[in-house]
Amino acid sequence: MDMQSYIKHLNNKGIWSFTTADASQNVDRDIPFAIQQMRKAGRLVDPARGFYVIIPEEMSLSDRLPADRYIDDLMAFHQTPYYVGLLTAAFFYGSAHQSPQVFQVITDKSRRPLRVRGGKVRFFTNQKMKSAPVTQRNTPTGYMKISTPETTILDLVKYDRWIGGMDHVANVISEMISQVRVAPLAESSAHYSTPILQRLGYVFDLIGYEKGGRKLMGLLGGRKVSYALLEASGPKILSPKNERWRLNLNTQVELEY
Repeated sequence: MDMQSYIKHLNNKGIWSFTTADASQNVDRDIPFAIQQMRKAGRLVDPARGFYVIIPEEMSLSDRLPADRYIDDLMAFHQTPYYVGLLTAAFFYGSAHQSPQVFQVITDKSRRPLRVRGGKVRFFTNQKMKSAPVTQRNTPTGYMKISTPETTILDLVKYDRWIGGMDHVANVISEMISQVRVAPLAESSAHYSTPILQRLGYVFDLIGYEKGGRKLMGLLGGRKVSYALLEASGPKILSPKNERWRLNLNTQVELEY
């Protein structure tokens, strides 16, 4: 069959991506030329060499292609574990605080950012990410792996320097706190360092999430807790101390409500 028929065949089966190897077994024409023609027609895009995403006809004239349409297939193509996280996950859990312009993904190895049809995907590295609790979320083309609300807020604290600092983190968490549950929080917390729990506990106090604060304090009771900086990447200066969470308050956190 030709490339156009092949794409229609895949779509009828609910498949929205393919590889060069897949096409070579089904397309009886010059594949590079056929792919180039379909790209010019706005029906294909290639986030990785040898991996192609099919663009629906109704989106062929748009300059945008949401990353949730292809991220699961792309990471399967790379044979790399992943989950959608940080501000992108927070947005799905109800945080509209400066909704992210970049689709943020956690994986276990360094990867360059992607720019695909007007959108950007940025990867954050965590070699222990395989143990973090995640869930699945339906997408227009299937599903994607996404951090649970509890893993999301811990990651927001962990990667605060790349997403606007602790002030921004606290405001994002405050908008999605209704999605956070204490029991899953304990499970997720086991995979994060003590200073991250201290910083999150401080944020919980600011937003009035008492149950979460009590749970974290209980979890910290089984760890060695030393003074840490509220903002890990912030200045190491003489600053007020928070005795409850044993933090040096080297930044000011203000909630916007």
